[in-house]
Amino acid sequence: MIRVVTDSTCEAAPELMAHPAVTAVPLYVLFGQEALKDGVEITQRDFWARLPKANPLPTTSQATPNDFLEPFRRFTDAGDQVIAVTLSAKLSGTYESAVQAKAALPDRPIEVVDSLTTSVGLGLIVQEALALSEGGASLHEIATRLEQMRRGVHFLFALDTLEYLQRGGRIGKAQAFVGTLLSFKPILAVDGGEVTPVTRVRSRRKALESLVDTLGHRVTARGPQVRLGLTHAGVPDEAAEVAEKLCQHFGSSSLTVGSLGPVLGTHVGPGTIGAAAYAP
Repeated sequence: MIRVVTDSTCEAAPELMAHPAVTAVPLYVLFGQEALKDGVEITQRDFWARLPKANPLPTTSQATPNDFLEPFRRFTDAGDQVIAVTLSAKLSGTYESAVQAKAALPDRPIEVVDSLTTSVGLGLIVQEALALSEGGASLHEIATRLEQMRRGVHFLFALDTLEYLQRGGRIGKAQAFVGTLLSFKPILAVDGGEVTPVTRVRSRRKALESLVDTLGHRVTARGPQVRLGLTHAGVPDEAAEVAEKLCQHFGSSSLTVGSLGPVLGTHVGPGTIGAAAYAP
């Protein structure tokens, strides 16, 4: 059996994340000196209830090599193989932790892939990894395919504010937008593994329209083969509207909707909507 190991920033359909072959290693959310495992010691509901009252704002920390070592050892001891797919190495040291865990278990059937993305973009790649495994692909074939696929996964997100990204230090090239957003809403992307600015518009509605239009320009394919992902931070009604527009725009019903968890929520804040698309 090939086990798919990812991390807690991966967002996908609940049935995918609950699949017996899929394991998510938690990153950490830090409220002061209190370090909590994402999705294990702090739920999404608890995090979003706690965030508005947090002073200072929480921070995050990568998964450690030991966090990966435990499932890597357990699965390979049982005779299984492991394909590990993490969020972008430019956004977190989590990928390097997985690489170190693999190095501590030489000669075991483990492959580690940097997804170059996160959230539902990572979710689309994990979905592909599981499908390939169930289709009989070898460990090497899966790793090769995911490394090819990752460049075609486009993930964009609309924020209410850059405050959280800026204070969390994950703003990347989007720093160019700082100081110009008093009356604008930013659209950002994860390009080449890092956060980059896309555009800025004057209203929330325009931002959500631009999110769909820009994703449509980046992924030009249309039809049921296009895979879509959507995530949001506490705005289910707006997310439902965007989901409908995405499906109409791409002519595809292959869409999964998630909700932003604590680690990503720490950096993007409430009201965020993100969307990913991939065309095989």
